[in-house]
Amino acid sequence: MNRVPVQLANVSAPFPPAELPDLSVAGLDAALAAESVRGAHGDPMLFGRALAAGIALDPAALTDRDRALDLVAIAAWRAGALGLRADALTRLDDIDSAEQRVSAAAALGVGVDLLDEFRRRQRSDRFWWPGRADQRGYVLATGGFRGLGGAWIRPPERVDPLPDDGAFAFLVAGAWWRLDSDVWGARLSLLPEQPTTAEPSDDGTTIVIGPDTHLAWVHVREQV
Repeated sequence: MNRVPVQLANVSAPFPPAELPDLSVAGLDAALAAESVRGAHGDPMLFGRALAAGIALDPAALTDRDRALDLVAIAAWRAGALGLRADALTRLDDIDSAEQRVSAAAALGVGVDLLDEFRRRQRSDRFWWPGRADQRGYVLATGGFRGLGGAWIRPPERVDPLPDDGAFAFLVAGAWWRLDSDVWGARLSLLPEQPTTAEPSDDGTTIVIGPDTHLAWVHVREQV
């Protein structure tokens, strides 16, 4: 059993080591983009590898600003920058050329034959990825013991859904925390007061907590 926060879709991310691509000819600063990903609670190393995987299959993006921006947004979301989720999905919907489809799929780490299914499912299930069924619906663990690099000093006592998709509130040691999450990323933030919660929904998402663990597990029921 894992003892630290983890995103299951990233455990075996299909990206080999790679240098951060040079996008200066396209008028973009890839290093600055990587730092922005870090500031958005994403993984800059994963961003660089995802971006390199996409550009390797669409070299035109090295000189075409629009194509480069598409891959930067998609790779940033893939690396856990949740704030770029909507933009990346819109860009994925607008991609039509064969080269761009292949490179976008590579930047996501999914087969191009699964790209359309991925886009469709993400509109109704933000935690879906092609390998989720193998995990029996388990998508991520969050929190963790602060002494081991996690966020919490005690196990969470309560969890409530919030009005935003993929958002939940946790009561931990008298303080409220907000989790924002999807398939690629999870962000915990300390709240100044108890938030306004939402009514439980039947979207298949459940949060598992317990008195003997500092972690909280997000599970999603597979749709038949």
